[in-house]
Amino acid sequence: MSASISPDYPPQLTLEQREYLVSHLKDWSITHGLTMRPSPALVDDVMGTLAAVAPVTLFPSPFPRHCFEEAISIQPAYNELYSAISRDEEWLRGIVEEYGSQSRIH
Repeated sequence: MSASISPDYPPQLTLEQREYLVSHLKDWSITHGLTMRPSPALVDDVMGTLAAVAPVTLFPSPFPRHCFEEAISIQPAYNELYSAISRDEEWLRGIVEEYGSQSRIH
């Protein structure tokens, strides 16, 4: 995004503001299940019970409005396609079997 459109994005934060946001983002992530298991190379988790916050960003990359609006406009057609595919068990079974047999070959 060019500086002329939004010269103050992402905003500059003080250390206190950054720590506050990061702390609350971690809490929100944990309470909403945005977690993953840490790599065994990094943490010795014998019981397999540890979790870490999944990678997130405080300030997402700007996304062009026209792209967002285009995505919204095709969403109903995508919903119909997704629904039709999920109801066609015979076709799904064939695809799963086809790709399953290919993965065993490679």
